[in-house]
Amino acid sequence: MSRVRARAFTLRTIIMSSKNSAPFWVQMQYVLRHVWADLVKRKYGTILTILVIAVSLTIPTVSFLLWKNTHIASTQFYPESDITVYLHKNLSEEDANAVVEKIRQVEGIDSLNYVSRQQSLNDFRNWSGFSEELDILDDNPLPAVVMIQPAPEYQDSKKREDLRANLNKIKGVQEVRLDNDWMEKFTALTWLIGHISVFCAVLMTLAVFLVIGNSIRSDVYSSQANISVMKLLGATDQFILRPYLYTGIIYGFFGGFFACFFSSLLIGYFASAVQYVTDVFAVKFSLNGLEIGEVLFLLIICAIVGYISAWISATRHIKMLDHKAG
Repeated sequence: MSRVRARAFTLRTIIMSSKNSAPFWVQMQYVLRHVWADLVKRKYGTILTILVIAVSLTIPTVSFLLWKNTHIASTQFYPESDITVYLHKNLSEEDANAVVEKIRQVEGIDSLNYVSRQQSLNDFRNWSGFSEELDILDDNPLPAVVMIQPAPEYQDSKKREDLRANLNKIKGVQEVRLDNDWMEKFTALTWLIGHISVFCAVLMTLAVFLVIGNSIRSDVYSSQANISVMKLLGATDQFILRPYLYTGIIYGFFGGFFACFFSSLLIGYFASAVQYVTDVFAVKFSLNGLEIGEVLFLLIICAIVGYISAWISATRHIKMLDHKAG
């Protein structure tokens, strides 16, 4: 028996088995073996397609990791903004305490910490190393300071401005500063990175969709003879589509897997640079990669995209072959 007749005989056996309600997992096992053998046979083309998909998916994955780490950094270092109130230097200690009590009664204050002029001078003397130079001064140049932690409902920018205005009205207060200017800029930058990540994800998903669709189109046209034989043997459209659908799922799954691998390599590459920067600023922070749940989510989404793109491409081109045959 020739190879063509043997293959036709095998296809007829499987088709008849499917018509006789053979278990789905038996049919799936056969189709998966056939698809995997075909992909291995075309190993260079398969590897190239998977790598193109992986590189395309690495871009939105790294963008997501960039947004994730900047968001973690913004909440880790300065989860909430403070307000610093500077009192007049000509206030006595008793008058300063009275001003602090007035500040404490202002609505919107969660907690406060009062640092007297003498304590400010002592703290500056301890960490600056200018103790002898400060002894020469006739008067303490540092003001008393009240560091305020706003209530959670006053973390909004407009309400913080209202709180600042109310504090400025208190007699004895020289200046009120919001310690969140750079933080708001950093938050805006994080917001921008998040939107760029979404745009990259949509664009690269479309690219993956087109890559898988084009690969499936080539597979359909290279298998015209096999499709014609299966049609003659009575194969249903769903049976003919199944190998291409599984091929799309495999492309998407392994493309997502290698995208996770490449993003992990990039995180490892930049970890030393981030460590150097954090050491300079005397803070503790490490880059976070993809978690297990995020990896599973990416693999599932990639498999779904592969399935949909393969279904659309294979259905369209098989119908085109039918019209040509007709």
